[in-house]
Amino acid sequence: MSREPELELVEGGVLGGRDGAFARVVEGGPRYSVSLAVGFGILLCFSRERPVLGIAEMSDLMGLRGRSTTHRYASTLLALGYLEQDHARRYRLAARAADLALALLESMPLRAVAREPVRELRDAVGYTVGLAIRDGSQMLYTERFHGRRRGQWAVDEGLGVGTRQPLSCTAAGKALLAHLPEEEGESLLKQLPLPRRGPGSITSKKALREQLQRVREEGLALADEELAAGLRAIAAPVRDEEGVVLAAVEIAVPGATFSTARMVDELGPPLREFAQGLVLPCGALVPKPARR
Repeated sequence: MSREPELELVEGGVLGGRDGAFARVVEGGPRYSVSLAVGFGILLCFSRERPVLGIAEMSDLMGLRGRSTTHRYASTLLALGYLEQDHARRYRLAARAADLALALLESMPLRAVAREPVRELRDAVGYTVGLAIRDGSQMLYTERFHGRRRGQWAVDEGLGVGTRQPLSCTAAGKALLAHLPEEEGESLLKQLPLPRRGPGSITSKKALREQLQRVREEGLALADEELAAGLRAIAAPVRDEEGVVLAAVEIAVPGATFSTARMVDELGPPLREFAQGLVLPCGALVPKPARR
């Protein structure tokens, strides 16, 4: 059996300390597989903003000093079907990589309970409606039904089921963050990155804390061109049978036709009613056991 590789790490990369979970694996000794961590880390280097990467870019993002090491891992993922190459021999995620996320989403009871109600809300309001859960420092859309109103497609482009976005830049993300248990929420907030995605992105922890307090008081979270120019959204928390917030439902609209005031006045009431009526079963985020 081959031994785990000796890796030369650069400070600030995924393996070199930027991501706490990966850093713990790398420093955790023989009980962890560093090779497996590197493979998953490379897959996570790709995003909407970075759909195509070369070996040098992957090395820098991962914090790996040796380009030959990165090439070996990328070649393995290519052979397994999780990466593919373009004509310039740069890498991008292959369709097989999506199977992992889709398998997780399909195994959640949440989707069986919420999918049709979320679709019905989209049909009722006419604008894009999504359901999201928290995944670490990001939110993840488990459902997203696109609206058909004028201007909707332009602001929805690239956003769909399985898409992850920063908690701080999205209405759903702020609804989820605001309703975490106090100690857990404060711990996450201290280390939460505040990327600038749109012209209205929040880049101050003080400003974010103030918004989260308003979310708790008013029951609605807003995003005013914080994820992208021209995109506004409003969200409300969705609770389980014990009152724990498990998800957030969000309506996204074109900013050219909706001010934040109009969004709250017209979409706030049906959104509140929907969120209060959609009671999730306890354990709705836990994957269903396989049938024997």
